[in-house]
Amino acid sequence: MCIRDRNQHRPSLNGGVVIKTNANQRYTTDGISAALLRIIGEKGGVPVQDFIVKNAAPCGSTVGPMMSSWTSMKTVDVGAPMLSMHSIRETCGVLDTYYYYTFFKSFFKYYETVDQNLLDH
Repeated sequence: MCIRDRNQHRPSLNGGVVIKTNANQRYTTDGISAALLRIIGEKGGVPVQDFIVKNAAPCGSTVGPMMSSWTSMKTVDVGAPMLSMHSIRETCGVLDTYYYYTFFKSFFKYYETVDQNLLDH
């Protein structure tokens, strides 16, 4: 996969929540949704990583772009760093499970305040 992703934007196991971004809009992440996620992660003490696919490289997609076009909700493609995704030996970091638990707790605690004050940051 190293020929398709940006060297400085490769997620690490046990490195925290991963924001997936693609300039060709194959993922639903935009600047506002990514900023919300980063601020909430910061407030909860959860590290946030980036996964950015090169513009010229084809990549898979998620249901995010389709779902966000049907609703007026802010959306972001977020995931956990994994080795061998979709294989029988899929591997993730134990610490990332804790980060997800902490992030989602923080999301429900801080989302409304962060969303209302986003432009002040």
